[in-house]
Amino acid sequence: MNQVIFSIIIVNWNTKRHLRNCISSIIKKNLNTNYEIIVVDNSSTDDSVSMLKSEYAADVILIENKENVGFARANNTAIKASQGEVILLLNSDTEIVTNDFLESAEKFLLTNNEVGILGVKLTLPDGSQQASGGKFISIWELFKTQVLLLDSPMYYKMINAFPKRRDIDFYEVDYVCGACLFVRREVINDIGYLNERFFMYGEDMEFCYRAQIKNWKVGVFNNIEVLHLRGQSTKKNPENSYLIGIKNNCSLIKEFHGSFSLILAHLIYTYGLFIRFLLSFFRNDISPASYLKMIRMLYK
Repeated sequence: MNQVIFSIIIVNWNTKRHLRNCISSIIKKNLNTNYEIIVVDNSSTDDSVSMLKSEYAADVILIENKENVGFARANNTAIKASQGEVILLLNSDTEIVTNDFLESAEKFLLTNNEVGILGVKLTLPDGSQQASGGKFISIWELFKTQVLLLDSPMYYKMINAFPKRRDIDFYEVDYVCGACLFVRREVINDIGYLNERFFMYGEDMEFCYRAQIKNWKVGVFNNIEVLHLRGQSTKKNPENSYLIGIKNNCSLIKEFHGSFSLILAHLIYTYGLFIRFLLSFFRNDISPASYLKMIRMLYK
C-alpha cells in the first residue's frame, strides 16, 4: 500500500448538502495523489451520517461523535487517527476549484521546507476574494474591525474592487484561516495539537502563533483556489457564534499582549457592539436585543 501523503480532515455539523459537494470536489480534482478523507461528525441531525455511509463508504473514514465537541477537539481526534505526512483541515462548506489541488500543494511543500502551515486562495460565491489569513489579534486590529468597521460586508466589497496579490505565488502571514489549512505532521509533533479550549474560532490563530514561536513559516499559496461558502454551521445560531468569537479573541488578546490589553479589548468590543446594536434596526441579521445581551455577557 502506498504511503498516504495527505490526510484531509473535515468536521461536520448539520451541513449535509455542502459536505457532499465538498467531498465530491476533492475526489474530482485529485486523481493522482495518495490521500485519505476523514470526516468527523459532531452529532448531526440532518442525515449527514447516513449520506456518508450510503454514498461515500469507500471514500471516507467516518468518526461519529455522540455530541458536538467543537472544531478543535474534533480535528484533534481525526489527526490522531490519520496517517498522512501532511494534514489538511478543510471546512465542510468549501469546494475545491483547482485541478490537481493536492499535487500542487505537495510540490510547493517539497521545495519550501521552512513553511510549516499553508493556506490557499479563498473565494466567495460572488467571485470576490476572502482573506486567507491575516495578522495576529491586537488592540489595533480590533480597533479597525470594531470601531472602523473594517470587517463589514461593504468594506470587503470595496477592497475586492482593487487589485490584490493575485500575481504573487506565495506570501507570508501571521496566521492562516482554518477553513483550508495545510500543516506538516512535523509541525504537530513540534508544537502539539489544536488548543481545545477553543470550541470554535481562534484555534487557527493560536495554532499558528505556536508554530511561529518554533520558527515555522506560515503563508498563503495563491496558485490553489478553494470556494468558501462561509459559516454554514454557525449561521444557525449567529448570536452564539458571534459571542464565542468575541470571547476567544479576548482570550487571545490577553495571551498575546497581557491583562491591560484585555481591558482595552473589552472597551473596544463594548463600543463595537453598541454601534452594531444601532445598525441592527436597519438590518435583518442579528436582533438589537441580542447585541445588548452580548454586551452584558462580555463582562461575565
